[in-house]
Amino acid sequence: MDERTPDEEKKPGRLWDDSEEDAEVFSLPPLLGDDDEAAEDDAKNGEGAPEATREPAVSGEGGDEFESMSFPQELDDYGANQYTGSTTHEYQGLAEEVSRAAEAEWEQQAVSATVPGVDSGLVGFEDVTGSRGDSEEDFEASEQAATSDLAMRIASALVVFGLFLGSLLLGGWWFAAFVILVMVVAAGEFYATIRSEEVRPLAIFGLLGVVFMGVGAQMVGASAIAGWAAAFAVLTVLYLTLSPRRQPLDDAAVTIAGMGWVGMLAFAILIAHGPQPVAYILFVVFLVVANDTAAYFAGRALGRRKLAPELSPQKTVEGLAGGFIAGLIVAAVLATFPAWETIGITRALVAGALIGVVVPLGDAVESMVKRSLGVKDMGSVLPGHGGMLDRIDGFLFAVPAIYYLFRGFGLL
Repeated sequence: MDERTPDEEKKPGRLWDDSEEDAEVFSLPPLLGDDDEAAEDDAKNGEGAPEATREPAVSGEGGDEFESMSFPQELDDYGANQYTGSTTHEYQGLAEEVSRAAEAEWEQQAVSATVPGVDSGLVGFEDVTGSRGDSEEDFEASEQAATSDLAMRIASALVVFGLFLGSLLLGGWWFAAFVILVMVVAAGEFYATIRSEEVRPLAIFGLLGVVFMGVGAQMVGASAIAGWAAAFAVLTVLYLTLSPRRQPLDDAAVTIAGMGWVGMLAFAILIAHGPQPVAYILFVVFLVVANDTAAYFAGRALGRRKLAPELSPQKTVEGLAGGFIAGLIVAAVLATFPAWETIGITRALVAGALIGVVVPLGDAVESMVKRSLGVKDMGSVLPGHGGMLDRIDGFLFAVPAIYYLFRGFGLL
């Protein structure tokens, strides 16, 4: 007996019910048909669609009855009226639309799309080849921007070099003050860049440390540089041990590392205490600049093999060799001038070779720091050049190396 509730009767999509008294007449599935008003009326009145015959099927266990259906045998008599009557209203006329679309003539047009990096929505030849086809005004604007940037770089370099040369010629505390100022700026850049939620360096101790290292170099000598560095390292560790910090060991390590790294520039003050301060300091400056410049241009022109792809992708073996050779040539040439004749050709070549080793090492250390921090420059105090630490990274290892080399040669 059928015990269905009224809400369950005749659910949509059923072709027949399980009970004989509720048997329905069903039609063929919706197909494409003609848009015929008479056929539509027949469909509404339930006429024209052939009825399917049903025959009782064998009852299975549990009392469930299955029914089978058979379609009319006279399919040849199934005409257009019955066809359109058996389909839905939405499909009527679709066949004609598809046929007309297939016969129509179409014109090819450009595809418009929004592509990142492409100014217009049309993908053209210049987008594929990389030739943007900039207008003359855009080209002039880019030239002016490049000229302005170059002028800024030259201007800032001249200002820094003028302060350096002026303090060097004045000598004494003037040059010591210049070196101390450079170290304070560079150390401040380092601490500001490396500071984060995980690492909080004790910058005040690091800055005071480089100041006292410079003052000690001017007043006492090399022993004072090491003494003040050790003293502020101990103070940093004691303070961070007693302070409630989450990672005191990391904070202490970063503070001491920055102070010791930047503080090595204080050895320039000791070189300036020699018998020829201007000549010896300029000798170091010329060799470092020659090494950096030659390595840059040799790497761009001839660079093929990466020196340290993970650490500094731009450095190449060819650039390293070019800088090394340039340092030797410049050292040999300078030794022929009266200002540096006391150094001699042999000692100048040794100094040039030493510069060719330690300058790339200093540059690699800064590259490692910047790579770990995910930054391009350590600062922006020098327009067009980046930070102060970016400019003196090669000197940080070269200055103490030349100081001890000259002391070994008896020049200091």
